[in-house]
Amino acid sequence: MKDYKSKGIIRAIGISTHAIEIVRRAAEIKEIDIIFPIINKLGMGIVNGSVDDMVKAISEAHKAGKGLYAMKALAGGHLIDQLEESFNFVRNIKGISSIAVGMVNQEELELNLRIFNDEKIPQELLSQKVKPSKRLFISRFCIGCGTCVKTCPNNALTLENGKAVVDHKLCILCGYCNPVCPEFAIRLI
Repeated sequence: MKDYKSKGIIRAIGISTHAIEIVRRAAEIKEIDIIFPIINKLGMGIVNGSVDDMVKAISEAHKAGKGLYAMKALAGGHLIDQLEESFNFVRNIKGISSIAVGMVNQEELELNLRIFNDEKIPQELLSQKVKPSKRLFISRFCIGCGTCVKTCPNNALTLENGKAVVDHKLCILCGYCNPVCPEFAIRLI
């Protein structure tokens, strides 16, 4: 990455993380320009600490001159019913330059633009918001190895009767479990 940056092929080097210690460590590494931490008002998905710990780590990274691009402000859709306050919570964290926001239709785009432009939101736009329809699914091919359980940053996976089981209340649809499954038994559907 450093070679590509020195050659002008890329302009910045970044890292994405759910872990507070990784945010802190990345703040110390001069070659890392951008940090993409998970942050939401519930603290869902944060590894080894609380919301306050992550906000403090983000502040330290900002003071170190890092660009900060937040992810999962809606906690994988768990905060869709608190849309404005959830986005504003993250927007008001000193140092956050941008927030990754997923959208699936024109109405969600319009709603998000109004929120981020601090505009009044028509009631009909607010009434159209829905919980994400995707869910994590473990197929019958699961061999119960536990790799996904160890990988899940939010403790949404457990082993029961020799198979992985999803707690959908904790799952934030981050997808970290999917690529580690040796049997390709995990799907977002």
